[in-house]
Amino acid sequence: MPIVVKFDVERQLLHVTLSGPWPTLPEIIAERSKLILAGHIRPGVVELVDARGVTKGIPNLSQMQAILHAISKPPDKRAFVVSSNVQLGAGRMAEVLDPKGLKVFRDEEGAVKWLLQREDAEPPAQFDRSRSGKIAVVKKR
Repeated sequence: MPIVVKFDVERQLLHVTLSGPWPTLPEIIAERSKLILAGHIRPGVVELVDARGVTKGIPNLSQMQAILHAISKPPDKRAFVVSSNVQLGAGRMAEVLDPKGLKVFRDEEGAVKWLLQREDAEPPAQFDRSRSGKIAVVKKR
């Protein structure tokens, strides 16, 4: 379960490379603790997890929920790079659990591009009750 971590200060990009069997939850928590203490996990930092070298132990849905709960936020955006269809399926499950903050990719270039893309804040929804008085209609700006 080797975990190799690099931090790109200029791009505020945490690059985590996994190889061998998928790390256990205690191993993930221990590594996250080290990264937090080192100051690498903080607001404004994005994370790239390269799981192409993982050979076995892909997490199921309940394990994925536990992992995402344990590592929580920040970073606001996390991208996984995978190589197999099984990894892609597990990544898609993770996307469902965090649809705005997590995305799975087959290529590192696309993942980095998405991570570094700055998104404008979405304006809050407005409710228009003037038509019926009973049913709120959400209006986009």
